[in-house]
Amino acid sequence: MKEYIVTVMARDRVGIVRDVSTALADIGGNVTHVSQTVMRCYFTLIMSVQLPDERAEHEIRQAIERKGEIGELVVNVRPFVEKTESEDTPCERFVLTLRGTDRPGIISLATNYLADRGINIDDFFAYILDGRFVMLVKVSIPLGTDADEVRTELEKLGREQELIVHLQHENIFRATSDVRPVVEL
Repeated sequence: MKEYIVTVMARDRVGIVRDVSTALADIGGNVTHVSQTVMRCYFTLIMSVQLPDERAEHEIRQAIERKGEIGELVVNVRPFVEKTESEDTPCERFVLTLRGTDRPGIISLATNYLADRGINIDDFFAYILDGRFVMLVKVSIPLGTDADEVRTELEKLGREQELIVHLQHENIFRATSDVRPVVEL
């Protein structure tokens, strides 16, 4: 079996996940990971799928595209490539939040800071509501990088942009944000 990463984008409608998963099952595929969201009426999907060795990338793409109207589903298929040990940097996971009045360049400023320090973005969510900007980012900070220094620099950067910035270890974020333990009392 070969593994692929498949992405699909389309104007949202009911049944896209069903259509894509059925197309993949019909050609012998096994979906192993899925991340899907709808943003501003556009459906986006990324999945990892195992397929028989004889399946070519164009066959996979065409099988999915046939499940929609002509030109409806924008499909991309790429072979999955494991990280090598040299690419796998030991790190700790953190949650970064930014809030404040929206203005152009906030995302660019924050992501430039992170990239310049070798901090990887693992998951990213941002939106604007009533002129207020909210950004929630899961990041991986390489071991050996001073997380307190990163936190201090990000908070300073935030103040300069009139943003409230928080950087918390993911365990602290979970412990202070998850209501399930309280509900179970």
